Amino acid sequence: MKKICLVLALAALLALTGCSDSTELGNRAIIQAAAVDYDGRYHVCAMLFSSSGSGGGTIDASGENVIRVNGQGETLSEAIDDISLVDGKRIYMCETKLLILGGGFENANALDALKTLYFDLRCSLNMPVCCVEKNTSAEELVSLQFTEGITSADKPLSLIENANNMGVSPKTTLLDLLADNADGKGSLLPMLTIAENGSGMTNSNDNKTAVLSGSKGFSEGYLRSAYNKEKTAAIMLISGRSDKITLNYFLGENERTCEAYCVKVTDEEYHGGSIRRVSAKFRTRSGGHLSADERKAALSALAELVETV
Repeated sequence: MKKICLVLALAALLALTGCSDSTELGNRAIIQAAAVDYDGRYHVCAMLFSSSGSGGGTIDASGENVIRVNGQGETLSEAIDDISLVDGKRIYMCETKLLILGGGFENANALDALKTLYFDLRCSLNMPVCCVEKNTSAEELVSLQFTEGITSADKPLSLIENANNMGVSPKTTLLDLLADNADGKGSLLPMLTIAENGSGMTNSNDNKTAVLSGSKGFSEGYLRSAYNKEKTAAIMLISGRSDKITLNYFLGENERTCEAYCVKVTDEEYHGGSIRRVSAKFRTRSGGHLSADERKAALSALAELVETV
């Protein structure tokens, strides 16, 4: 009898605890995407989903549940606290899908901010991190209201994931940045920029949208050199971050496309210098075989690509 009473008491306690957690989560503002710029002060622009929004507690693809809020402060924590004051709720970043580093981090160290996101704000180590092109603020990019996806982070995140699957751009997480820094290595961040001719992709009247324009190096806490799309793809192959790429090549005057996979790039000593050797397997986009002439042309194009770095 005592055992039965104990089990019932524990069950009741767990039920009460669950209700308490649910209420607490309902009183928080859930950030979907966050942009951080720095000019001596941290400026944070966040797109957040609030369960008390006009959507009646459900995620609304029209964006009625998603609001843009801004905060600033001497530290990232202060800027996030400033957002809490604006929204009236405690910020919840465990579900943040994308972090965008913007202007200022070429000259200011971002490591303290990244550590704050993990240790203090409980961001997932699997949260992807990207950056923006020069003269573009992160706030501008996160403010675009994409018509695709349920939340504000879905479209730029799908751009990054699709390019990474094709082997032409990195997908870099918070864990990658912290681990690479601990090992004294550099990282590579996908770089987004704002472009026009995105009719129907956003709710913007000027047809602006976001596109991947290359990458930036990140080391010792600073954003480094920017690379265009071609050099980014080459760096991916040379560094071993990828072993595949969708490749355009010419056979005579005709441009063709194939997939290069099992790509290996090695630099070998040769007569006091070095020579870069490239090997790969090739197939058509539908998985078919290439002729000998096609393979030769594709390998030549691949060798030209990796020589850009």
